[in-house]
Amino acid sequence: MSHLSRTLPIKRAAHVYLVRDGELLLVEERMDDGSIFYGLPGGKANPGESLADAAVRQVAVETGLTVTDLRFVSLLEGEMLTGTRNECYANFGRFTATFHGDLDPTDPEVVGVKWVPFAQVEGLIRYGPPPEVEERNPLIWVPTRDFLRGEARTYYPI
Repeated sequence: MSHLSRTLPIKRAAHVYLVRDGELLLVEERMDDGSIFYGLPGGKANPGESLADAAVRQVAVETGLTVTDLRFVSLLEGEMLTGTRNECYANFGRFTATFHGDLDPTDPEVVGVKWVPFAQVEGLIRYGPPPEVEERNPLIWVPTRDFLRGEARTYYPI
């Protein structure tokens, strides 16, 4: 029997490309298996919270930096992790911003924050089996690769 309609939970998240002298800021998080995962600062939006507000809040917690003048870069949208218990419809916003302050993460999951030269960013990416970490899906990194090359599109179906 085919399902004509189904309800998927919506996952909304925002991440920010923070750039300084040809380097991109990445956060280091420890996964359940003890490995280190590198990702963009940002994260899930709370119910009723805009993606922009989520970006500002999450960057502050994960890096200690205050971001201002948020500028929209890309929207990633589509079904993710189909057929798993983490199946969802994703709305991910990507922004750039002006920032100030000192690197001082307060998120207990963040073990480090690191400025990485553009040329080294893709070498840090590890793709893992979903549903462990959605951000390890290669499609999530295509917009970052494009951004680093100066070729970001405004919309990415995922």
